[in-house]
Amino acid sequence: MITADSLDQVRLWTRDLGSCLHGTMATVLLHDGHDPVTVLGAPWEFRRKAGAWTTEEYYYHASPDSLAKRLALYHPFSSTWHQSRDAGLGELRDALAAGVLPIAAVDNFHLPFRPAFHDVHAAHLLVVYRITDTEVFVSDAQPPAFQGPIPIADFLASWGSANPADDGDVFFSASPSDRRWLHARMRGEVPRPDREWVAAAIRENVARYRRPSEGDTLSGVEGLRDYLDELCALPPGSGAAEVALSELYVISWNIQAQAGLHAEFLRRQGVEWRSPDLAEAAARVDAVAHGWTGVRMTGAHSRVWDRHRPAELREHSAELLRRLEVALDQLDRTADAVSRHA
Repeated sequence: MITADSLDQVRLWTRDLGSCLHGTMATVLLHDGHDPVTVLGAPWEFRRKAGAWTTEEYYYHASPDSLAKRLALYHPFSSTWHQSRDAGLGELRDALAAGVLPIAAVDNFHLPFRPAFHDVHAAHLLVVYRITDTEVFVSDAQPPAFQGPIPIADFLASWGSANPADDGDVFFSASPSDRRWLHARMRGEVPRPDREWVAAAIRENVARYRRPSEGDTLSGVEGLRDYLDELCALPPGSGAAEVALSELYVISWNIQAQAGLHAEFLRRQGVEWRSPDLAEAAARVDAVAHGWTGVRMTGAHSRVWDRHRPAELREHSAELLRRLEVALDQLDRTADAVSRHA
């Protein structure tokens, strides 16, 4: 059972480019003795399915019960969404008693430690690690980081919020919390990140980026190029542009976060093995991660200001694609270099 004495096992974890999705998953992984940079940072991909996105900070293109598996393609990490049917906290108490850290879907509007408290509605995730008769202890690494108790009434209001549409956050409101919680866990043998495994992961990431899209899901370089072309061709001021630019901002956050984590994964292995090839690959992938900023922010500002700027978006898109091609070429060379020293 998770108690106040085990607080040192519930660690705050975040990265500048990350959202609450990677942060909460990392907290669970750390609690269970796994390294989040390896588990969440080894994969790297682009995937987008039209119309599949939801207005939540934690959106990532995956079926509901394959979210953790999609985030951790090379590990037996899995997750299941649950929706509590009782009016209280019974399911969360049972999870904690079983040693599980529940990840709760909440609305920032009702959380006393969030700047949005009683101001702005926005969908968010946090980890629950203890429940008493009067308080729920939560861990939320997203700045401003917080770990500690809040009144049960505030948690229940946040966890059960309708999260109505809110002009204060047009991207992450209008998505009910619905008393949902996520159970994420590692099941099976965890691979050892030796040179052979790292080289194989790099090669698979590159191959996935270079494969053509399949079905109705855009993927890889080709899919990303098609998606960005589609965005740049939208008629300025149209309703379609407004929706599409909102989607861009939402879906690209965790795509960008994954790129940043992959760069960290490569960089850390490069330091450990004193590999200049891995260091160079990390720098190239990091450039892609930051290349997403221009694309995301141009879309967000255009959406908020109601002024679509396709020329500016096309410029940032072309630079993002250029950086991606450079990174993939470097990763090809890096995988070979890592294999040679295996």
